[in-house]
Amino acid sequence: RLTELGGYMAVDTGQPGLAQRYYIQALRLAQAAGDRAYGGYVLAASMSHLAAQLGNPREIAQLARAAQEGARGQVTPRAQAMFHAAEARGHALLGDARTCQVVMGRAVAALEQAEPETGDDPEWIAHFDHGYLADELAHCHRDLGQAAEAARRAKEALAALPETRARRRGIGLVLLASAQVQQREVERACHTGTRAMELLGTVRSSRGAEYLDDLQQRLAPYGQEPAVREFGERLELQAA
Repeated sequence: RLTELGGYMAVDTGQPGLAQRYYIQALRLAQAAGDRAYGGYVLAASMSHLAAQLGNPREIAQLARAAQEGARGQVTPRAQAMFHAAEARGHALLGDARTCQVVMGRAVAALEQAEPETGDDPEWIAHFDHGYLADELAHCHRDLGQAAEAARRAKEALAALPETRARRRGIGLVLLASAQVQQREVERACHTGTRAMELLGTVRSSRGAEYLDDLQQRLAPYGQEPAVREFGERLELQAA
């Protein structure tokens, strides 16, 4: 578990190569211990998210399916929900809306079967609640261009996050702002993005900075609008 957490920290500090080495080692340790469930988690939660960051969408779905196959019969419904959500992210990035919709449905159904208050879940999956799933689904809808659903799921995810989770709330706000851009609500997107920027300015997070850069690219076609120019100036100032 500590090895996998080391990989997570490496991702958040902009060291994907180091993260990959940590994740491979965590997977080997899980295999050596005969813990197929945790090995599946490393594949679906850690390695697939790294593949997304590195721009390898086909690999995301492959890793998530490998997790499902390898841990079949060994995991709780909560873990199954996370595995399905990871696979859905891959299909969304590939633009396969039909398959993504089916797999998202499986994720929702699995989480509905999970025991309340984590029940018999191992500690490594206890965090995966309805808010976390909503965040995963918001990414899927955004990547498929389904702006209204992306915004709805992003708001649902934010509502489940405590104010103390600055990094996750900041990224969630960027996700909402991206959906607002897709809906051509540019001024509102800039306002939401500014709130995200303020939160992410309180933490060191390479991943958060990447989300803000992505939002700026989405706003680029509206670069002549005052709100967009102001957002860009503030982002440049914060990055300096």
